[in-house]
Amino acid sequence: METQKLYAVVDIETTGAFAKGNRITEIAIIVHNGDTVTQEYQTLINPQQEIPYHIQALTGIDEDMVKDAPIFEEVAAEVFNILKDKTFVAHNVSFDYSFICNQLKECGYNLQTPRLCTVRLSRKYFKGLPSYSLGKLCQSLGITLIDRHRAYGDAKATTILFEKILREDGEEEVYKGQLKREIQQSRFPSHVSPAELEKLPASTGVYFFRDKKGKLIYVGKAVNIKKRVNSHFSGHNISQRRQLFINDIYHIDFEETGTELMALLKECIYIKQNWPLYNKVLKKYEPKFGLIDYTDGRNAIRLCISKLPPKHGALAYFSTIAEANTSLLRLIETFNLNHSFCVFYQDKKNDDIKKTLSFPVYSAEFIEEHNDKAEQAIGSLEEDKTSFVLLDKGRNTGEKSYVYFKQNKVYALGFLDGENAVIDIEDYIKQEDLCQSNFYMCQLIKRYALQNPNRVYKL
Repeated sequence: METQKLYAVVDIETTGAFAKGNRITEIAIIVHNGDTVTQEYQTLINPQQEIPYHIQALTGIDEDMVKDAPIFEEVAAEVFNILKDKTFVAHNVSFDYSFICNQLKECGYNLQTPRLCTVRLSRKYFKGLPSYSLGKLCQSLGITLIDRHRAYGDAKATTILFEKILREDGEEEVYKGQLKREIQQSRFPSHVSPAELEKLPASTGVYFFRDKKGKLIYVGKAVNIKKRVNSHFSGHNISQRRQLFINDIYHIDFEETGTELMALLKECIYIKQNWPLYNKVLKKYEPKFGLIDYTDGRNAIRLCISKLPPKHGALAYFSTIAEANTSLLRLIETFNLNHSFCVFYQDKKNDDIKKTLSFPVYSAEFIEEHNDKAEQAIGSLEEDKTSFVLLDKGRNTGEKSYVYFKQNKVYALGFLDGENAVIDIEDYIKQEDLCQSNFYMCQLIKRYALQNPNRVYKL
């Protein structure tokens, strides 16, 4: 016979909103066996740090109240013994759990228990309410809440709410199955509907996290969307940035792409279009070096490898110094350019290639001859531009994904009916397939084309 489950309904008050750098000022635990309360525990905690004034105003807990209270280390063993081997229940469980786990860990205790969030459960069982904050929820459900924003008062109200939730699911087997699913989902943002999580596929594509107004705050790519989304909420990271990130997520949706290349390209497009708050890496992914040309005071065309400011134009773009300098050297050798008019980029760590800073006196005829060669070199960069179509599998057996690389730029990408001819690719491009090319996307496509020549159709 299965042992009766025990639940620890928990509420805490703290010095701030994030476990990292803040401390618990009060804790209350109400142990419940599914039918009735079996144990209660509550105490103020001396946080050994200042309690901000706005927190004092909210909770009524000031520094005089906690100065003679035990520090957390003194109650850690008792708290751990109450919580272990029980299901941890709280309203917005990730908040309470992160604080308690963090401070227990500092005292040498590793708490690992299943969790239930009464916010998430309430959204499932009491649909359509105007708010799921504890105070508004209690008003809607007729639950008496005494001592709001004090640990015992909130824990008591959460216990009554939890009892109502247990009574909502009458059949034992259904209850057990639902409980298991809710425990598995308890690590997810409490604002996200379980229905949105269940819809996530195990296919390749991009996924979107949105805030409560529907604004895109993060976009990512995945070979397995469901698995990748899950990974965002696993582990025990208590940093302020991560907790802000999770708390800001209200909706999760997705777009299947068929291939990882399409997912990478779509991810880049959405980031560049929306600049989501929590996407940082691709925002900064711009070419570091470029080949630029300019005319000096003697009307001579000079070619220079330069470190590029953001969004700066260039004749050609490069990721590394070596790639950039090698390209300029190739132009010098191919078109017999005078080294005096060409400037390499010199890294402080690389003394092999020196900048050419001297400018000897040359005749007007010599400069004119040099300019003709320099213009030919610049023109060759235009002639090197290529066009091709990459064809790969689509989102289903009846279609193919395509990327149209036109004149060294990403011109369009999308999906084609499997019967469409590549040679007439421009006849099948939809308006929404057109895209703004950038250095990162071009690098992805050129690398993929080199690795998969059988999928390249040159035009």
